[in-house]
Amino acid sequence: MAIEWHSKVAKAFTLQDAVNLTGTRLTGLLGWQELPGKVEARQATPARYRGEEQSDPIPPSLLNKRIDPYPAEPPPPEQSHTVVAEAIFEIPDWQASAIVTVDDFPPFSEDPETGRFAWVLAARSPESKVMAIAATLSLAECGGGPINDCGDLSDFDTDSPTRVFERLRVRTPPHSLDAAVDAVLARTTGLTGRHRHTA
Repeated sequence: MAIEWHSKVAKAFTLQDAVNLTGTRLTGLLGWQELPGKVEARQATPARYRGEEQSDPIPPSLLNKRIDPYPAEPPPPEQSHTVVAEAIFEIPDWQASAIVTVDDFPPFSEDPETGRFAWVLAARSPESKVMAIAATLSLAECGGGPINDCGDLSDFDTDSPTRVFERLRVRTPPHSLDAAVDAVLARTTGLTGRHRHTA
């Protein structure tokens, strides 16, 4: 089963905004003063999805392109769901990554909700799960919407990124990355790390 969260885009932001804030939220979740590594945004190519090769960084022109909320005049009903932006947020040295997409779901599409949504899909490693949590918090904050379907992160199905961050962040910094990652995942309601414990 995929580990995935999403939020509705209610205000404009850029992928660069989201990358920067992901690093900040990741540092805070782990309880550290400084993040040992830099969050990068790389191209989500088919080969990268298959794990065959490292993809190139997303060019600055796309990182800094403004992503607006869903347009006041939606596309015609016959136009199906559209991908607005797509990236892989990662810290290569950690082998931690999360797939980030911003999609439009127009009226009369198969999806019951309409609008522009930011989605985060986690890879399987514990580090990637925490990376995906940080990216989810970042996109919800940047886009001005609550986190939806966040049962693994909260006692509520929909919750604010601020409340989720305060629930999951580690107050006493562990001495190793493995311990910090496990401590964050231990605070979730359904995600597991290498060992289950609290911190």
